[in-house]
Amino acid sequence: MYQVKQKELPETVYETIKEMILKNQLRSGEKLSQEKLADRLGVSRTPLLAAFSKLEKEMLVELVPRRGAFVKKLSKKEFEDLYDLRMRLEPLGAFEAANRRSDAQLAELRQRHEEFERQIAGTLSESIQEADYNFHMAIMRMSGNELLFRMISSFNIIIISNLEGLLKEPTRSLAEHELIYKAIAAGRSEEAERCMYEHIADAKRNLLKLEF
Repeated sequence: MYQVKQKELPETVYETIKEMILKNQLRSGEKLSQEKLADRLGVSRTPLLAAFSKLEKEMLVELVPRRGAFVKKLSKKEFEDLYDLRMRLEPLGAFEAANRRSDAQLAELRQRHEEFERQIAGTLSESIQEADYNFHMAIMRMSGNELLFRMISSFNIIIISNLEGLLKEPTRSLAEHELIYKAIAAGRSEEAERCMYEHIADAKRNLLKLEF
């Protein structure tokens, strides 16, 4: 039992830090103090360092020799590369979600869509980025592909930590989310794939206009 707990602890620390980055409690470029984080999370440095290593592999943390660990700060090229990956992988997730959907998963996706709508209206406490993230991740979870879910989760979290707000008008995103939801709910896999691709491609076009 003791060994099982030790194996689980780094994963718990990893998930906690990942959520802190998502919620902007840790921001891009911020140095991660081992002492402060260990004290805040009530753990030793050993599981913390193991979590840092895993987060580095997912581009969420950057380990700099003799300087320490930092929340990853993206260059414009890295932003573009991540959006290229999202444009290819998230449509796959939407395609599979339309094929594998269950009533319970569709209900969750509808809930996430409505939460995003309420956030736009100012009646939800979470950030609009987090509401957007939750909608996309509900689709990736619905795909049944755990590796895809984990990759897109990390990609989207590091993008969120490096951006203020969304790359398009929230009402436009909402309308696009509605199209994606309807295609998945109806089991129209190719349409869901196309709508997701267009949704992300439109965001990338706006990204290319930004100054870094």
